[in-house]
Order: sequence, then C-alpha cells, then structure tokens
Amino acid sequence: MADILIRACFFLLMVVLGYAAKKAGILSKEDGVALSRIVLNITLPAAILVSFRTFVFDWRYMMIPLISFAANWLMLLAGWYITRAKDSDARAFYMLELPAYNIGNFTLPFISGFLGSAGVVSACLFDMGNAPMCLGLNFTVTAMMIGQAQGHSTVRAVLSVFKRPSFTIYVVMLVLSALSLQLPDAVFDFAGMISPANGPMAMVMIGLMLEVSFDRSKLRAALGVNAMRLVLAAAIAFFFFLYAPFPYEVRKAVAITAFAPISSASPAFVAALKGDVEQVGFASTVSIIISLILMPVLVVFL
Repeated sequence: MADILIRACFFLLMVVLGYAAKKAGILSKEDGVALSRIVLNITLPAAILVSFRTFVFDWRYMMIPLISFAANWLMLLAGWYITRAKDSDARAFYMLELPAYNIGNFTLPFISGFLGSAGVVSACLFDMGNAPMCLGLNFTVTAMMIGQAQGHSTVRAVLSVFKRPSFTIYVVMLVLSALSLQLPDAVFDFAGMISPANGPMAMVMIGLMLEVSFDRSKLRAALGVNAMRLVLAAAIAFFFFLYAPFPYEVRKAVAITAFAPISSASPAFVAALKGDVEQVGFASTVSIIISLILMPVLVVFL
C-alpha cells in the first residue's frame, strides 16, 4: 500500500509541476496542447499495444462497453431533462458536460501506472462504449436539441472515433485477440520502449491545461454537474465491483475508470455550439481535480 500511495503522490506532483511551470511562464497552455498530441498519437497507442501482449479475449468483457454507452445516454437525457426550460447555452453546457469520460489522455495513463495490462484493457473496454459518444454522438444529439444540427452527420460522428490512433489500435488488437492472432514480439518490444513515457507526459499535460476560476455562478454550475457525475460513478463502481463476473483486477479497473473526469473534447463542442467555453473549462478542471483525489484513494482501498 505504501508503494501505491507514493506512486499516486508522484503522479499528483507531476500535475502540480506542469501547472507551476505554466504559472511561472516556463511553459504555456499551448505546450500542453502540443504535448497532448504526442500522448494521444504516440505514447498512449504504445501503452495500449503493450497491454495486449498477455491479454486473453473473453466475450463476457463486452458487458463493459455496454455499461459506459448506457451511462452516456443516461446523463445525456438527464442534461436534456433538467434544462428543458432553460436557454441553449445552459442546454449545451449540461448535455455536453454530464456525459462522456476522459479516458484516453487522463484515465489510461493513470491506470497503466497502477494496475498494469489488465487495468489498461479494462479501461479501453470502457472507452469503447464511451468514445463514440464523447467524440460525436453527444454533440450531434445536443445540436439537434438546440436547433444547430445542420450538416452534422451521425454516421460521420461514429466513424470519427477511428481518427484516434489509440482507439483504432485498440479495436484492431481486440479483433486480433478474438481471432487468437498475435503480433511479432519485436512490435511489442518497440512499443514497450515508448509506453513508460505515457504516464509522466500525460500528467504534466494535465497540469498545463488546468484552469481555475472563482466566479460563484460558474462554481455552482461546475459543482452541480460534477456531483451528478459522482453519483452515477459511485453506482457503477459499487455494482460492478461487487457483482460483475470478472477477475478482481478488471472489476477494480472499471470501478476506478467510472470516476474519470469530463471529456477533454467537451470545450471544443461547446465552442462549436457558441456556448460558454470558460464555464465548461472550469467544470472540466473541477472534475480533473476530483478525479486526481479520488482515483488514488480507490487504488489503495479497493
């Protein structure tokens, strides 16, 4: 347990280091954007590839993406319901902030640092149901609800997830595993040289992209959204960890992944709908801080 706590503290210190470097003017938020491209397109795909070296496919695991897919729809509908008498800005905020999880550039690096290959694959399975929603479908439904859906194709939204190398590699490796096919060891060895950099780079990136605001109205909205997300996360974690028919490592990884922060794609989608991007950015920052506190605690005590 002491080793896990120390490692969790190191991860948190990397986030603080990134934030401090930004405040000191050594690095900038734009450097965080550049770093995110490296994480999403190089180090994260390598970490996913390595996690499949010892993975054994089981059709029962398809329950995991179904859970995250259903969770997205539940929160999307909740956002629609609670804003039925509000303006389009409020509707865009709640419908795009309540659903969707930041798995790729936050949760996966964290999981890979603590739970190994079984944890990474479990988080990827969770993201399999989450990715189509957070990368397009949530936006498409929201745009339809506020009358800005012109030119937004549902099919295009679904297919856009394959623009992410991490998601594409994950699907390819899952298919190969289902067919009992294995890549050459040299491929895994090469990816294994890159993957250790994923966690530290992702944590520094998160620190560079953190934004803090003390506006009371924005704080109230951010806390409300995150409170609703936490209630659903707790329900998923409780029932899956106690009752799902999977090994302990898988149940633990999914329970922790349920507490992932708000999708990093949300601000861009809200901007496309001409919503309050600053409010969205603050709510996302609050969710990251909550996840940074809760996820190490869950690693220790689950």
